[in-house]
Amino acid sequence: MSQHAIGIDVGGTKTKACLVRLADGAVVAERTEATPCQAGGRAVLELVGVLAVAMEAEGKVRNLETAGLGLCLPELVTRDGEPASAWNFDWRDLDYRQHLGRFGTVHIDSDVRAAAFAEGWIGAGVDADPFVYVTISTGLSHSLVIGGTPYAGARGFAIHFSGSDIVAFAGEGQDQPVRHNLELFAGGKALGERYGRLIGRPGTTALQLFEAEVYDPKAARMVGDALLSLASYLGQLVNTLDPEILILGGGIGGDPSVNERLASLTRPFIWADGARDLPIIRSVLGDTACAVGVAALANRTCRLAVRI
Repeated sequence: MSQHAIGIDVGGTKTKACLVRLADGAVVAERTEATPCQAGGRAVLELVGVLAVAMEAEGKVRNLETAGLGLCLPELVTRDGEPASAWNFDWRDLDYRQHLGRFGTVHIDSDVRAAAFAEGWIGAGVDADPFVYVTISTGLSHSLVIGGTPYAGARGFAIHFSGSDIVAFAGEGQDQPVRHNLELFAGGKALGERYGRLIGRPGTTALQLFEAEVYDPKAARMVGDALLSLASYLGQLVNTLDPEILILGGGIGGDPSVNERLASLTRPFIWADGARDLPIIRSVLGDTACAVGVAALANRTCRLAVRI
């Protein structure tokens, strides 16, 4: 019997569950469902339970040993594995560990840290140290990986780079500040909503906006402005953290054409001549990165628990 773990990536749009082979990170089985964010945190938890049972059953059918259940959330997660925000759904007051108790030790982490770990283990970040992984999807977040370990920060909150307003003044005599929030301007959720309002079609997605670029000048302008703004922030991440490489993942960042455009737009915002040509590449693992990473982290947690 080979050892496997279950990893569930609970996203703002969809939830992907994977049965992961721990020897090499291969996905043996997977299932994806829409995340019922609008129905609230308990509905999301119920879906996670259903998917965990389904992956457990997949393991039994294949006569595989499973060791660990990992969940990654599109939220702040503390160093102790406790959800600490409710941007997409609220788990802060739910008995999620009791609900999932049949699976033993449950490891919970931020989605971007899980993906960053996976990319450093078997993906685009292998042999790169340090590197920065950036998720560009429903939301925007980042993780600095040092020696194969995502840096969590003092509280577990070191994933921000876009969620708060930046304040600037236009120049001398201009006393009214300009406030800019990158996530509300260039995040996938925000882009879809903004374009939907513009064309009178609520429910429009960022993917539909990018597809509309080829025939709608307004869509092309919106995408161009969003990518330029995003590139300026990516440049400042490089200036601040000085990584060996920058990896872009998520539904938008992992798209080859978007990656190439962002790389080109980002380089002028990198201040140091010696850093301006660093590799800016896309995720190798794609939409399985989060689930694969959190499965491996869950197995590590289980092993530590046994030793204690």
